[in-house]
Amino acid sequence: MKKLLSFCLVALFCAQAAVAVTDPAEKRVQNLVKQKMSVEAASVKKTPFGLYEVVIGRQPVYVDADVKFVISGHVFDVVTQKDLTQARIDELSFINIGDLPLKQALVTKKGNGSHVLYHFADPYCSFCKQLEKTLVTLDNVTIYSFVSPVLDSQEMVARILSADNPQKAWRDWMLRAKEPPKAKTKAGNDWMKANENLVNRLSIDAVPLLFFKDGLRLEGAVSKDEIEAKFKTLYP
Repeated sequence: MKKLLSFCLVALFCAQAAVAVTDPAEKRVQNLVKQKMSVEAASVKKTPFGLYEVVIGRQPVYVDADVKFVISGHVFDVVTQKDLTQARIDELSFINIGDLPLKQALVTKKGNGSHVLYHFADPYCSFCKQLEKTLVTLDNVTIYSFVSPVLDSQEMVARILSADNPQKAWRDWMLRAKEPPKAKTKAGNDWMKANENLVNRLSIDAVPLLFFKDGLRLEGAVSKDEIEAKFKTLYP
């Protein structure tokens, strides 16, 4: 049990604010989850297949009414062939793109710029560097990159954003390991703090992270094929 619970918790990328549970049966399950699993459920709801969906962070798991059993994995509707768990994860991962402060992003435009990406990355993240190499191969894109201190990189982020050309300083560091200037400016430091506040507000604590115009995300150093497959659904 401890191994299973540890797996569930490690799998989380960010926390969700708790939703008030009012149904007595669901409230009972929420309390049992806290008592037996030592975690706070963001939400609890009865499913059509007899179990309770318990959301921890952004990850749904399933429990019985007495929280004697926990199921971690994906549930499929055999009739519709729909992955119910993935649909729920997508729903929990959604953000309102219109709320993003684009003035805080570094902007890259290639070709006609018609395909838009919103990109969160940290300069000390090796997977972010891997993704950066993929992003430069995309055509007809506009990429809004929020350079953010997710990995205790406040100093480096401030240095990059203090450079005369922050976009170039970012690419030089991520693609060529060329150090940005050591001098920091007040404007660069304020920019770093604004981006730090943004990732905290969005509960982003793992990067790299891409958002698309529909508010859904791709996590990790995804491939060019994965990004372009998503573009095809958004820009037919």
